Parts: sequence; structure tokens; C-alpha cells
Amino acid sequence: MCGVVAIFHHDHLFDIDKNTVEQMNKSQTHRGPDGNGSYIANGIALAHTRLAIIDLEGGEQPLFDQTNTVGITYNGEIYNYKALRNELIALGYKFNTNSDTEVIVNAWLEWHTQCVEKLNGMFAFVLFDKNTKQMFAARDRLGIKPLHWAKTPDNQIVFASEIKALKKHLQIPLNINLKSIEDYMSLGYILEPKSIYLAINKLLPGHYILLDQNSPELFINKAYWDLKDHITSNTKNYNIDDVHAHLSQTVQDRMMADVPLGAFLSGGLDSSAIVAFMSQLSAEPIITSSIGFDLSKYDESFFAEKVSQHFKTKHSTTNVSVNDLSMVDLVVNTFDEPFADNSAIPTLILSKVTREKVKVALSGDGSDELFFGYRNYQMLNFEEKLRSIFVNKLTKPIFTLLAQHYPKLDKAPRFLRAKSTFKALASDPITSFYNAMSLSDKNTLDKLYSYQFKSQLAGYSALNQFKSLAEEVNNLSPVKQVQYIDFKTYLPGDILTKVDRASMACSLEVRVPFLDYKLVEWGLGLNEKLNLKGQQVKKVLANSLKGLLPNFVLERKKMGFTSPLDEWIRQIPQATLEKRILSKPLVSLNIFNINELKATIEAHQARTINNGVLIWALLVLASFLKKEQN
Repeated sequence: MCGVVAIFHHDHLFDIDKNTVEQMNKSQTHRGPDGNGSYIANGIALAHTRLAIIDLEGGEQPLFDQTNTVGITYNGEIYNYKALRNELIALGYKFNTNSDTEVIVNAWLEWHTQCVEKLNGMFAFVLFDKNTKQMFAARDRLGIKPLHWAKTPDNQIVFASEIKALKKHLQIPLNINLKSIEDYMSLGYILEPKSIYLAINKLLPGHYILLDQNSPELFINKAYWDLKDHITSNTKNYNIDDVHAHLSQTVQDRMMADVPLGAFLSGGLDSSAIVAFMSQLSAEPIITSSIGFDLSKYDESFFAEKVSQHFKTKHSTTNVSVNDLSMVDLVVNTFDEPFADNSAIPTLILSKVTREKVKVALSGDGSDELFFGYRNYQMLNFEEKLRSIFVNKLTKPIFTLLAQHYPKLDKAPRFLRAKSTFKALASDPITSFYNAMSLSDKNTLDKLYSYQFKSQLAGYSALNQFKSLAEEVNNLSPVKQVQYIDFKTYLPGDILTKVDRASMACSLEVRVPFLDYKLVEWGLGLNEKLNLKGQQVKKVLANSLKGLLPNFVLERKKMGFTSPLDEWIRQIPQATLEKRILSKPLVSLNIFNINELKATIEAHQARTINNGVLIWALLVLASFLKKEQN
């Protein structure tokens, strides 16, 4: 994997500062420690840091085609590049390397902007065509690889893999986007295409940008692939053998490498399936890594060990105990903006230990979105059944009253914890889903936010963004609507961002077989009822893996990859937490009601309520704002 930097100016006489390009490129060395290069001429800059995976000798970048017409800086892997290479050779194109990079530049020469439709893989790249004077930037369909961009006051369009590189370009203003703060406090991440900065954007998954020096006003930001074209609620007949074969092929495609590779292994269904297919396809034992926690409630390492023994992998487990605040700053430095998913910590640690053994790892990410593996899908499906039976104009006010007055019994037996169910039944399905996904309920955030901040938001909310997305597919069932929302928000904004930044911070490439776009297109056509049956989830996937995976994997309940955050935070003194959170940079923004912040911390430390996730988010935000002032 690699780091991408590019700059475009419509004036071919514009003098791009070489030192700025070098500093931007250097800031992403962790993404590509094996080499670097740059091209600067005629109002154009392309720069690159390389993590050599394929064609170790011949894949240096920026790379130009044989005619020296098209240059590219590229981050990713194109899994069908050999077939495309043969197709292009048949069309008369010649190649100097065996890399997938050179396939992209020749594909551009042949198919222009439609070249991205030919690519199957994970990618973010920027190329420049000297003949047409056009710059073309593209991101893969699901958003596995990142690409950020910004426009400077003197009309430079600047691209980079990470925000830290854009911050090295001193002409990019760094004013905070308050709407992004609302996203972050609601969800723990920032909804794309926004970043924490007003001037810095994220190219959306499945989109490209086209710029042209011959037409200075031209700025095309366009989708070349969209989920809406594939997601349906129709009941699709499926063949279990076809699912099995497709998964096997996607894993085989992602085992393409000229360096050692392995896999993340939690012992759950998804990672175990990846390891099972890899074991079938490899003559050598697979190298696997897992994380264990100091609190057994969160520890899956026992299951990972059992799966490892079953498939005879070369396995290692790293135990994690984090009860200090040093990891907060590490998260901020890694992600460049507030990011509150606490599983970033074990992912960073897992990536580091995995990189000591291999350069490429496969993971099971994307399966839960595709096959309805999250508990939220199961709960919404259950709520919809209850709504159809009990909720009408007469009963809805009753559920509203029950939601308001029924006590929150976190420590009671599950059958007595009905407050969230009453609240869900009093809401529409999308609001219920939002409440399940958010760091804290909307009422808590309303109390936390200052009057000034709410006025500045002018009605903007992450919930309304969810509702807008649901409207795009309002012909679908509520459960399919939230699947669509997850693919548009949580998957690229949280899951894939976490895996990319954490792994690339350690110079490790992570590949995600479940997000092969052809598999995703097929899976989006499945009716949710095929995967959600009673207490079971991911039935289509589980059925396709019978005979491949041992029963203890197929039958165990999903735990989820997270950390024991509530207890870790309670090991930190309340005074220390308040000092970190109520720092001058955070307080000076006038976002929060300070008394409510203190009450949130106090209630958590007193074990009145579990506010660990919210407190963690506040710690990360305070650390980010403090770093901004330094």
C-alpha cells in the first residue's frame, strides 16, 4: 500500500513549491517506507511513498506509460489487473513493468474516465495526461482506500491519502467544521464527504474528480458506481455452492502478492471463513494474529486459538491492557481528526504485531454489513414485527410515555430492560436505528450542547443525514434502508477508515475479501429475511460455510471487536478525566454545557450509568483540539 500526493493548477506556468510537495510526501512515509518519488512540471505535481507488494523491482511511482504521456500516483491493489493487462496488450498497448499500476495508465488511455469501471480492487489514485491536460482522481466503489482533497485560495487543487499531508500545504485553511463536530459527537466519526476541516473534503466512494487545464472552470465530481443501482428487498434465490465458490475466489484474488501475507483472526465467523479459504488455497500454513483482553468478557482469543488449531495456522496472540491516556494521543496522531471508535486501539496493536511477521493481512470486514451480522439489524427487524402488531395512532402515545418514565435498568435481567424497546416503538425505524448507532441518545447530547452551538448548527444533525439517505431508497424495507445507510456511512467512515489508518500506520496492507464489489452487488439483492431468522444472523453466509468451518464457529454468538472501555476509564481518576476533557481548547469553542460534562463523568465513575463511550469521545476531541493549538 502507498501514500498519494497530487497538486493541480489550471495555469501550466504556475510554479508549484517543490519543498511543499516533499513535506507532504514525507508525512506519509508510514504508508510507504520502501521508496518515494515525485514529478513536478507545468502546474502539476504527483508524489508517492511506496509499500512494495507486487513487482518489487519495477513498480516505482510516479509511474508513466511507455509513451511518457500519462503519469500516476496510486494506492491500492487491482485484483483483475492480469486479465486487464492481457486485454490491453491485445489492443496494442505495451508494458515496461509487471505492476498493476501500469495497467491503470494504459486503461485510462484506452477508456478515459470509464477505466474505473474496469477495475476490481481497492484503490485511490490520481493521474495526469500530458496530451489532454487533464487530471483524474478516483476512489474505489466501497471506500476501502482514502483520498482527501482541498482547494487553496490561489486555486490549487490538492490531493492526499491522509489529512496530515494536506496540513503540510500551508495555504489550506484549517477552520473547524462545526457540522463535523455534531457528526462526531453523535456517531464517533465524521460523515463523508466532510472532514473535521471546512476546507478539506473526502472523495466519496465510487466517485471520481476530473480537472482540465484547457477548461479552468471544469470541476467534475461524479459517481461511477452507486449502491442504489443494486440494493433491493426482493427475495433472491441463491445457491449455497455459488456463495461458497464466490467467497473462495475473492480470497484467492486477495492472496496475490510477492511478499509474505497472513490474516487477522478473532475466532468469529468472518475471520475464520477467511482463514479457512486461505488454508485451502495455500500449500504453507497461514500466519494468523489475534488480540486478547485483560477482561474475559471481551476476550475472543480462546476462540481464535481453537480456529488456529483446527486449520493448523502459525498463530500468535497479543494481550492488551490499556488503562492510561497515552492511547488517546496515538489515536489523534493516527487519524488526523476526532475518531472515537475504541476498537482503533486493539486494531493498532494488532496491526503492529502482524506487521512483524507479514506485509499483507486479510480481514473479515464488510461481512456484517453484507449479510446483516450486526445486532442492530436483528433488533430493528424485531421492532418492525412489534410495530406491525402493536403500534398505531392510539398506542404510540402510550409507548412514548413508557419510554420517558420506565427506568433505565442497565444491570437488571434482560427481560426487565424494556426502556430502549419502548423508546424504539415510539420512534420511526430510522430514528430507532440512529439511537442504536449513536454514542449517546439525542436527549443527552441536547443537554451537553450549548445554546450557542445548537444555534450555529442551524438545524443540522447526523440523524437528519440518516433520514435523507433512507429517503434515497424509500421503496425498500426499513431493514434494507439501514443496510444502505451503513454502507454509505458506518462502513467507509468508521470501519474502513479505522482499518486503513491503523494498518498503514504500521506499514501493513489489509485486504477485505467480503468487499469484492461483485460479491457486494450480489449480496445487496438478498432479502433480509434470508439472513435474519429468529436469534440467528448471517444465515446465508453460515449455511455456505457448513462443512468448511467447525460447528463451534458456526454456532457461537457474535461478540464484536471492541475493548473494555467502561472499565478502563473507571481506572482513571475522575479529577484526571475532568482536567483532560475540560481543557482550554475544548472549553473555548463553547460547544458544551460544562456542568453537564462534569455530571456525565461523575455518573460514569459512580457506576450510575455507563458513559465510557461518550467520555472516550470527549477525551479524543479534547486531545485533538489541544494538538491544533500547539
